[in-house]
Amino acid sequence: MNQNTLYHEDPQQLHINTEKNRNYFIPFSPEQDAFAPREQSGRLFLLNGQWNFRYYDSFEDLEENFLEINEYARIPVPSNWQLHGYDVPQYTNVHYPIPYDPPYVPDQNPTGVYNRKFNVDLSDGLERFLNFEGVDSCFYLYINNQFVGYSQVSHMTSEFNITQYLVSGTNAVTVVVLKWCDGTYLEDQDKWRMSGIYRDVYLLSRPKHKIDGFRITSKLYDCYAKADITVDVTAAAEVTVKVFDESDELLGEKHLQDGETTALFSIDHPSLWNAEHPYLYKVTLQTEEELIGEKVGLREINVNNGVIRLNGAAVKFKGVNRHDCDPVTGAVINREQMLVDLHLMKQHNINSIRTSHYPNSPIFLQLCDELGFYVIDEADLESHGSVEAAHTQENNGDYSGIALLVVRDDYEKAILDRIDLMITRDINRPSVLLWSLGNEAGYSKNMEKAAKYVKQYDPTRLVHYQSMHELEGEEKADDSEAVLDVVSTMYSSSEWMQNDFLNNENEKRPFLLCEYSHAMGNSSGDLEDYWKVIYSNDRFGGGFIWEWCDHGIEIGKDSNGKAKYAYGGDFNEARHDGNFCIDGLVYPDRTPHTGLKEAKNVYRPIRIKPVSISDGIFEFINTYDFFDLSDKLECNVEVTDLGKAILKEKLDIEVPAKSSRIITMPRLAGLTGSSVYARFIFTQKQDAPWADKGYEVGFDQIAICAERRIIKPSSHGIAPIHYSEDKKHIHISGENFEYRFNKSIALFDRLLFNNRTLIEKPMEYNAFRAPTDNEWIKGEWNKFSLRNLTTKVYETSAEQSDTHVLIRSRIALGGHSYHNTFQLQTETIIFDSGEIKMKYAVQVADKRPYLPRFGVRLFMNHQFDQVEYYGYGPYESYSDKHRASYMGIFAQPISAMHEDYIKPQENSSHWGCEYVTIKAGDLKVNFEADQSFAFNASEYTQEELAAKKHHYELEKSGYSVVCIDYKQSGIGSASCGPFLMDQYQLNEKQFEFEFWIKPTETQFVNP
Repeated sequence: MNQNTLYHEDPQQLHINTEKNRNYFIPFSPEQDAFAPREQSGRLFLLNGQWNFRYYDSFEDLEENFLEINEYARIPVPSNWQLHGYDVPQYTNVHYPIPYDPPYVPDQNPTGVYNRKFNVDLSDGLERFLNFEGVDSCFYLYINNQFVGYSQVSHMTSEFNITQYLVSGTNAVTVVVLKWCDGTYLEDQDKWRMSGIYRDVYLLSRPKHKIDGFRITSKLYDCYAKADITVDVTAAAEVTVKVFDESDELLGEKHLQDGETTALFSIDHPSLWNAEHPYLYKVTLQTEEELIGEKVGLREINVNNGVIRLNGAAVKFKGVNRHDCDPVTGAVINREQMLVDLHLMKQHNINSIRTSHYPNSPIFLQLCDELGFYVIDEADLESHGSVEAAHTQENNGDYSGIALLVVRDDYEKAILDRIDLMITRDINRPSVLLWSLGNEAGYSKNMEKAAKYVKQYDPTRLVHYQSMHELEGEEKADDSEAVLDVVSTMYSSSEWMQNDFLNNENEKRPFLLCEYSHAMGNSSGDLEDYWKVIYSNDRFGGGFIWEWCDHGIEIGKDSNGKAKYAYGGDFNEARHDGNFCIDGLVYPDRTPHTGLKEAKNVYRPIRIKPVSISDGIFEFINTYDFFDLSDKLECNVEVTDLGKAILKEKLDIEVPAKSSRIITMPRLAGLTGSSVYARFIFTQKQDAPWADKGYEVGFDQIAICAERRIIKPSSHGIAPIHYSEDKKHIHISGENFEYRFNKSIALFDRLLFNNRTLIEKPMEYNAFRAPTDNEWIKGEWNKFSLRNLTTKVYETSAEQSDTHVLIRSRIALGGHSYHNTFQLQTETIIFDSGEIKMKYAVQVADKRPYLPRFGVRLFMNHQFDQVEYYGYGPYESYSDKHRASYMGIFAQPISAMHEDYIKPQENSSHWGCEYVTIKAGDLKVNFEADQSFAFNASEYTQEELAAKKHHYELEKSGYSVVCIDYKQSGIGSASCGPFLMDQYQLNEKQFEFEFWIKPTETQFVNP
């Protein structure tokens, strides 16, 4: 390669010999269906498939005569070469993976040379345009060994007119792809760094006199009773423009000739596009030699009085951030994979997507149009690593250097280029409501110029940018309110939103959380609290959960055929950010996390509030923005007492959009019972592409009434009870049990019932859990030895009555170096039936962190492998994470209760329980309490979960490990978000806790 024609370290040479930016479309032959899948176009020749490939560790190793060398391996296109044995994937979040030296990149710049042959018949007189929809990070293009051009911007299309380089017959295309270029400094997104031709490559055959581009806009007026569709065309040919409705009925036709460039169509009583009803009109543009089709949604997005409005209605973005990521194909995502994601989102009530942090394939946005999603389309622009690059010994830890790159004059052109590429390509997509300038690059004059350019180019959409950090001195930007239509922040707390944002008299714009509720591991515990605030005021436009999927890379299967996933550092990368890429609502294979289930019900389109429970009166609140509830949903009510159905009813739920209605259910009035709950279940009324009729969209459960629970022993005085005492133990026995109470731990170390062993190890006081990704406080927990508490028993006494033995203890629990953390007064009562009541009065030392949990742990025989409970299920539930679950009776094998997070951590606890039963065939042990408690049953110990870095490394304990907890702290999302809210912290300094252990065995009598 001629070293004098290198462009990849020159930010002034971004695209050499590429075509002018245009909106996305695929031309068809005039006789074809312009709305068929693009692969069916007679004018498109897809070049995907097996290509020849040669890899170099360094661009410097590329031979001068590399075009003449015919020694190649094979690689699929599209693909990332790191997933095919060349180089390794590298995951970083903030840090640049190369030295910060813009615009220069290391000489040791991995390079791939791609080559393939294809046949062309040029006798048709058509020109050929070669399109690359995505190449990471830049490439040089050769046709028949002739240099054609160069381009960069990894997530955007580059188009070349290669007609003059072709011959009729066999032709060769060679593409030299570099891992790094000057554009790399603008592509520092939180993602796996992988390279290659990773999106579709295709050849378009087009006439010389063709349509160069077109723009379709709509105007709504007369209170949305009328609409104008304007089609502005740039073409070197006469063009016929037609508009059809969804049923292909022709609504209008216009022939553009003699320099005409605009076709205007008026529509009465238009069907408007929105996420709840994504109605699309069809527009065709036809010349003598080609046909183009475009689907059009009529909608109006604006800000009015500080509120984001779509077609006049205040809308809420129930959103998620999404990367292109697959555990096997990496950044390569085809249409079928896109549909899997989008259908899952629809199933879980997600209506909005932020394309973090780059534009997606144009096919993805077309699918968003068709299925109904609101999209923030984000430019391929992030320089987050500037934060670290700017750090010095004196300045280490703040964000003052975030704009280090975007203030540079030599990057002004590249910044505008990336934003122009996006808006030009996607200008006709109705799903795109906001343009985003990029992510985490800081604010500067250059960014401000780009924002002003966007507003001038497209005043019909809103402009978004989160990184509104301003620089000091001469580079201080102008007032961002002039160019940014929304206030957008990441991970602001719900308290800040309510108390600070709304009370800021100088801020009149609407507010969006472009990232919130960081879904890393066992997370999403704060969703309901956010949405209580978001629903409280129309100025809150909603938020986008970070993020959609765990970015794990599949590295094989375990012995059971289950995928094993890798994260940062597993490929021995020199710089990485560990499992911070495992932060999604779904696992890499798209199995939903419990966090997605939680999001689904928090995002549900209806909410119910009790008005007068005793009279059966409830308020039904419709959170759809455009539809009556009865148009979309059916409602069935199931009333249970102690988990068993006592009443079922179907409700009429005619409630207009964005309003509420009081509904009375006479059959619920005056209901009594032990533990009565009404669950309002909402199901889909019609079939949809993502789910069939009857699919459960969401639910509300409301407590109707409950008696105070009083737990009593099953019998008194039916059999003798004995106890004896030695130096170490208190031995208690009855007709069918033998128990041993260990004085040194003030707990049982042996439980034998009907000659069957219940526990295999001594019971333990338990104040630890395997830290979740959210628990930044785990260092404090370790400091005070919550993981391995030492017990000090000051005194133990026992006394006997006719029906029971009472053991009292006074103990302390603590760790090395500090005063004891816990002081306990305990009472343990063993009844003649073998039932046990355990009571604890607990005092926690001052100046201690909030606790992960407090309770007792049992290592039961592994034959106890079945669980039944009455509490919040069927998913894991916590004080702040239980909206996906409901109060009911649930049963599972213990082996099925484990939530297999890629990085092991606390999982599968159940909150709000009244009882749990652990079974081993005909033998069962009931744990009950007169106040709700939490429990966990697992094949794994919490120590194992805390010690192992990967899910596939876990080893079963050989026990059924059962934790009975007074409480656990909530889950939150503090891995990248606000600290766990006070009300969900186990921060009590004094509390009492009691529960019962009731073993029973079913006696079978032979007939």
